Amino acid sequence: MDRKIDADIFMSTPQPQQHSPVAETTEANVPATDNQQVIPEKDNADCVIRISHIRQIFNEGKPNEYRLFDDFSLSINNVPGRSEMVSIVGGSGCGKSQMLRAIAGLSSIPEGEITIHGKSIKDYGSVPMVFQTYSNYEWMTILKNVMLPMTIKGVPKKEAEKRAMELIRLVGLEEHADKYAKNSVLSGGQLQRVSIARALACNSEILLFDEATGALDIKMKREVQNIILKVLNSSECTILNVTHSVEEAVYLSNKVIILLPKPCRVFKTMDIHFDGEESTPRGPWVFQTKQFLEYTNELTTYLEEVCK
Repeated sequence: MDRKIDADIFMSTPQPQQHSPVAETTEANVPATDNQQVIPEKDNADCVIRISHIRQIFNEGKPNEYRLFDDFSLSINNVPGRSEMVSIVGGSGCGKSQMLRAIAGLSSIPEGEITIHGKSIKDYGSVPMVFQTYSNYEWMTILKNVMLPMTIKGVPKKEAEKRAMELIRLVGLEEHADKYAKNSVLSGGQLQRVSIARALACNSEILLFDEATGALDIKMKREVQNIILKVLNSSECTILNVTHSVEEAVYLSNKVIILLPKPCRVFKTMDIHFDGEESTPRGPWVFQTKQFLEYTNELTTYLEEVCK
């Protein structure tokens, strides 16, 4: 399902925050002898991403067997009229990145099913993904990089240029549009903003971030995080974000899913909501709130438990 990108969606008034209906499954409601997560029966129209009973076991039956997924299920549901950031956190080896790559169609999982808006990955088509390392084409200008998804889809050149410039403006790089997207010309934060703009140019209702700010210093990290908030506050999309940063998960997310490894299963889910964000879009002001400290402490405690 595509969404039209035009100037209006980036200038609209932010919508009131609502909690995300992620299908919540915790250790409390999973039998001790059964690692599966049961998805509540819901209409597929309400479900953005549904992961159903996936299984991936390496070296099965051997001494070095590793159960990455074993009958794992999860659903992320639609919040009408606004964007949604769901962050996935957990210890190394719990399947966070593999899950994202499978949703993007970049890797496969042998058993089970993943659907997007009720369609298989094959039928739905590609889902744009922003990686930790910059995935720009250095021999192209910023404008050409952002135009590329539209060029591939056959969008007329003038229309693609216009829409690309809207996105370049959104990420604060208008004055650099004709520069080449490489390290010797742009900073790390600017290069990652190019990647985000190009992902938005795919017109997808779903974006995947795999440690998108992980390689950035604190200043550049905050630049990119604030761009992500700008996207969330001014359009309608679902962003699934894998991160190791407690602070980032709390700052950006409406929902955080904490995963346990061996095999992957949901430990806890957290709703994140700051008093006042109905009238004032989320931004650096949340760092000064008592709620931010409480959420970061709570999430840190959970991660210490799952990373034992």
